[in-house]
Amino acid sequence: MPLCAEKEGVMHLDLLKMKDDLDERVGSIRDVEKMIDALVRCTSSFHESVGKAVQVLREYPILVSDARDHFHLLDPLVEYLESKVFLANDVDQLLFGLGYGRDEVELLNNAYCAWETALEQIFVERLCAGTSSLNDYRLNNRFQRLLKREISMLRHRTHRRALFIGSGPFPISAMWLHRYLGIAVDGLDLSMDAVERSRGLIAKLDLKGVINVIHGDSPHYDVSAYDVIIIALLAKPKKLILDNIHASAKPDCEVICRTSSGLRSVLYEPTHISPDILHKFTISDARVISGTADDTISSLLLNRIG
Repeated sequence: MPLCAEKEGVMHLDLLKMKDDLDERVGSIRDVEKMIDALVRCTSSFHESVGKAVQVLREYPILVSDARDHFHLLDPLVEYLESKVFLANDVDQLLFGLGYGRDEVELLNNAYCAWETALEQIFVERLCAGTSSLNDYRLNNRFQRLLKREISMLRHRTHRRALFIGSGPFPISAMWLHRYLGIAVDGLDLSMDAVERSRGLIAKLDLKGVINVIHGDSPHYDVSAYDVIIIALLAKPKKLILDNIHASAKPDCEVICRTSSGLRSVLYEPTHISPDILHKFTISDARVISGTADDTISSLLLNRIG
């Protein structure tokens, strides 16, 4: 066989394989679309719904590993989960966790984290492109209420500088914190991608100087300059972050640590308050979210011991 003919044969086989792979991906996408569509249309109980959502995420892990490109599939699944959490009853609360274990809840937490990160990435892109405004953000009202609750817990009235740990691609909490307290806010995030997106947005919104985003991939960050520190629910590991705050924060610094409670731990992983943490901090106040409210995050006001 002539060399050129042999090459053409190899290229033909490669093209056929590429076509088969593409057909398989398209078929897989259609399958998951059908599964999610069937799930959101059914009237299953809370626990059945959670179990079916876990099944979808297990069969299609790409929804979490590549949430940005598959957001159109992950978004309705998360919206459905949220609605089930918000409409759950006391029986659902009593039976919580009986039908699934830690691995299942961790999978749901990872999916919610991936969804929220992708939601922020997409929205920042639209803001920077001029196709959306700040008020268009889907979770804007939710975070506005959250920051109001958190500010209501603060005891001091002379704050000068605040730090938000885990600010993400869209530093909405830092923005509301600045608006309510009227002080400069630093955002800290370990993801360089999130930091770069935030910095571009801050420059576009002309917020330089009042909101500053810092890249920090180590929990050992000097926090001695801050009067208020808020730790995002997605910021991890909480123990190392709190250990560092205890070691370097000023004595009267007020620390708010976000967590989730009850059925909302299906969405967000709760902050585990261990005995070691309670040796270093007292819980002075709390705003715990439960019931049918469409809020998802609870908050704890911590004060350093010693």
